[in-house]
Amino acid sequence: MRRAPVILFLLSAVARGARAQDYLLQAKAAAERGAMDSALTLLKHAVDAHPNSAEAHFWLAEVAGTEAAHRWAVGAFFLAKRSKREFERAVQLDPQNPLYIEGLGRYLARAPGIVGGDRDSARSLATGLLRLDRMRGTSLLVELLWRSPVPADRARADSLIEVFAQHPSGGREGQVRLAMFLSRTGKGDRALPLAQQLVADDSTDAVGRWILGATLVSQRRDPAAAARDLRWALDHPPPVTTDGREFWPPAVWWYLGQAYAQLGRADSARASYAEALRLEPHFRPAKAAMDSLTLR
Repeated sequence: MRRAPVILFLLSAVARGARAQDYLLQAKAAAERGAMDSALTLLKHAVDAHPNSAEAHFWLAEVAGTEAAHRWAVGAFFLAKRSKREFERAVQLDPQNPLYIEGLGRYLARAPGIVGGDRDSARSLATGLLRLDRMRGTSLLVELLWRSPVPADRARADSLIEVFAQHPSGGREGQVRLAMFLSRTGKGDRALPLAQQLVADDSTDAVGRWILGATLVSQRRDPAAAARDLRWALDHPPPVTTDGREFWPPAVWWYLGQAYAQLGRADSARASYAEALRLEPHFRPAKAAMDSLTLR
């Protein structure tokens, strides 16, 4: 009879774990539909049901951070703070998980100081992550170095990209990140064959189509093909990602606008820039492009 309380406790723990997993699956499904408020509520239930689930804490951090970017003032402040706490808890529960470390590092790198952004702590995390997962560590460290005003840091970022290019890791995701690195650093001639190969390997991969379209735009090559790839990617968003912002960052719409502008389709370009600004009102490239069209 003395074993009964132990058995009941174990059964209760299993039930809580099952509920947490159920909430997590429902939350991901809600996020895929764009119902981020519902996803946020479900993820709060998931961490309440299973407070030791690192995965639940991680996804709550991701969704809370995404929602914070869409809200104003007090609402955004508390969601951002919640996002940081959940990232920290996920890493505390699973300190060797590179995905969770990268998530916390991205938060610290991008968030303003008032909600816990801390570039020094992010750099420390990136250095450790580089030893644990070279792809994710390189990505995080390069982002931090790009944000630095010190010219030597930009040079170091370029050096890290070159090292990664010589010995890429991470499979397809590593190739995606390398293509993005090269495109962002003005090496579109090297990014283009990588992007073309990504699409050749899987034409249904929205991220690959986005990178190919963006690279074609940057190289000012075949804007009609670029527009088709970008439009396809926007019409077929990937499942729940760590990108947030309704699955796609506003830059995708900006690239589509640039493709239309290269084709001379000013109205379509204007509509694309407007969508980028709807997602992020202070997105400067879209604002500048919109102003340029207005002045014509």
